[in-house]
Amino acid sequence: MIRIGDVAICTNPYGLFTDFGVRIQARSPAVQTFVVQLAGQYGKGVIGGYVPTERAVAGGSYGATIKSNRVGHKEGGQQMVDGSVAELKRLFTQSP
Repeated sequence: MIRIGDVAICTNPYGLFTDFGVRIQARSPAVQTFVVQLAGQYGKGVIGGYVPTERAVAGGSYGATIKSNRVGHKEGGQQMVDGSVAELKRLFTQSP
């Protein structure tokens, strides 16, 4: 995560379903928040996959199957959103 003035760049190692990125952006204290997916060690097979929403799992989306992801939609997805927002708030309580 990085702050550039009033802008935030929020990175994560997963391919997020849109709902999670929108939740992060909606709760971010930044004027504009960019959510970057598949950042870091994903290409090296360390971590990654999709983070599906409950709606995607119910609909049988290809990225919502257990073989396509390592993080579940219920606890994992919301924890990722909450953790990202907490870090964004921490960044914006400091002087730029």
